[in-house]
Amino acid sequence: MNSSRCLALAALLLAAPAAAPAGEPLAVLTSASGAYMEAFSSFQAAYGREVRFRQASGRSQDVPPDTSVVVAFGGRAANLHYPAGIPVVYCMAPGMFPKNQQGNTKSAKISLIPEFGEIFSRIKRIQPGLKRLRVFWMTPSFAPFETVFREAGARQGVEVAAFRVVSAEDLPGMLRTSLRTADAFWLPPDPLLLTPETLMILKEFSWNNGIPFYGSTKGMTQEGAAASIGVSFRAMGAAAAEAAAAAEAGQKLPEVIFPKAVELTVNATAARKCGLQLSEDLLRGADYLFP
Repeated sequence: MNSSRCLALAALLLAAPAAAPAGEPLAVLTSASGAYMEAFSSFQAAYGREVRFRQASGRSQDVPPDTSVVVAFGGRAANLHYPAGIPVVYCMAPGMFPKNQQGNTKSAKISLIPEFGEIFSRIKRIQPGLKRLRVFWMTPSFAPFETVFREAGARQGVEVAAFRVVSAEDLPGMLRTSLRTADAFWLPPDPLLLTPETLMILKEFSWNNGIPFYGSTKGMTQEGAAASIGVSFRAMGAAAAEAAAAAEAGQKLPEVIFPKAVELTVNATAARKCGLQLSEDLLRGADYLFP
């Protein structure tokens, strides 16, 4: 190759734009243990390869410049400030919604519960005669879903009335007045409302009055709910991996993503206290059965 052709080729190489880096996801965990690590491990497996992660600290998170998407596991990680323009997938973060995060419209939240229609379908398998359901909530983020939840119940012949609990001290009185004509009540995964004290109040009222209490997490069932229809940490992690891959591909994400896998947990003692007759098929289909 003569010198003139070498110079021409070198000029073309210098003028050609460098290939843009594909980027790498970054997982930020509230804690590198327990449920957060379980969900992250599922995320990593579904994503198909090892993913770098950091534990949340401070008010903002240092993000490497080649980060393609951030996946935040837990409320503390979700509350951190992330650079504008980077999609964020919020997982295991009740009360957090993407539209409130730095105007980032490419982000999404993985729901801690299944779609509302699926919740009603599962509850009616447990309690076929259900006609009137009451819902209690405290976290303001549930307010936008109140109408959606009511409409989902109406489609399955269930009248739904939702009540916001302003103070935990008001809960016993609210239960007495609002459940006089109710067949059952349900609670979302509300971090403000759910405390050891309120769970004890809910359990005692349910058991003493024979009104089934339905929850949305395995922990609620263990603490006295007759059953819970929720999403496992494994399913949340898998859904987060799918959302992260879609964000990296430039796809527009829905504000809330409902994982498809549903986790049913049953408390046999609570069911008996409330007069529920659970079929053998239903018990065999439960993911967890507490005695």
